[in-house]
Amino acid sequence: MSTQNKLKQEVANYLGISSGWLNKYTIVTALFIMWVAFFDHHNIFAYQKLKGTINKLESEKKQLDNDISQALNDKIDLESNYEKFAREKKLMHKPDEEIILIDK
Repeated sequence: MSTQNKLKQEVANYLGISSGWLNKYTIVTALFIMWVAFFDHHNIFAYQKLKGTINKLESEKKQLDNDISQALNDKIDLESNYEKFAREKKLMHKPDEEIILIDK
């Protein structure tokens, strides 16, 4: 019995905890936490990867929402004036005209 207590005391000193905390419940709890954090299917690394994917998809969704609103504005512009849309957006021109582009 004294060798078990001595071994328990040495392990507790090595881990930097008091020997009172070293029992089957704390060992099982620590192993459970390690299992959930690193070895389970839904571990920390999978969570971080999913979080990154969600952020990427949300930013892509915002970009697509902006593209949709721009397309709707272009549709309204197209329906209101075909010639203006063709000249400004598609750079179409009549055979005797020249196009001069000015960048802002």
